[in-house]
Amino acid sequence: MHTPGTFVVVLTLLVLVLAAGCTSEDDGGLSATPTMVPLPPTTVTTIPVTEPPTPVVTTPTPTQTTEPVQKLPAERQVNLLLTKDRPTSEIHLLFQGGPGEIYVTRIIMRVYTSDVAYQEYIMSKGSKPIPGDEIVAPGTRSGDRCEVFVISAGSRYKVIDERVYGGMYY
Repeated sequence: MHTPGTFVVVLTLLVLVLAAGCTSEDDGGLSATPTMVPLPPTTVTTIPVTEPPTPVVTTPTPTQTTEPVQKLPAERQVNLLLTKDRPTSEIHLLFQGGPGEIYVTRIIMRVYTSDVAYQEYIMSKGSKPIPGDEIVAPGTRSGDRCEVFVISAGSRYKVIDERVYGGMYY
């Protein structure tokens, strides 16, 4: 008696033999010409392609410091003169020395020409300032806000925070 498993194996071998078939180009005129059979209409669903977001490199908007003006300790007092030139609108910060000049390592001035844009200037190109050193910064014809920081004995002090005027013509 034949088992169903034997029938499946024989049928599989028969299909494989027929599939192997003839590999030559000459088919003796037995090849069929292909005919086009129309397929039923299909609906195409489109999947929206989401591209990864383009990385946006943003520079942080500088914000004006809100720390209060600090007074230097008595032994570290220095004299700074902040003025604005009338015809050129240049802002001048003059270091005049003082009892604490030996402690001063750096003087930095920030000039805000608008509410958010500022330029930072360092006196004496970052080296220890000496009396008579000056920062000259371009300003605008309107009032410019200036912040002056003194690095004294390793501590940072905000010593000036004011608007300077003087570039207007009369």
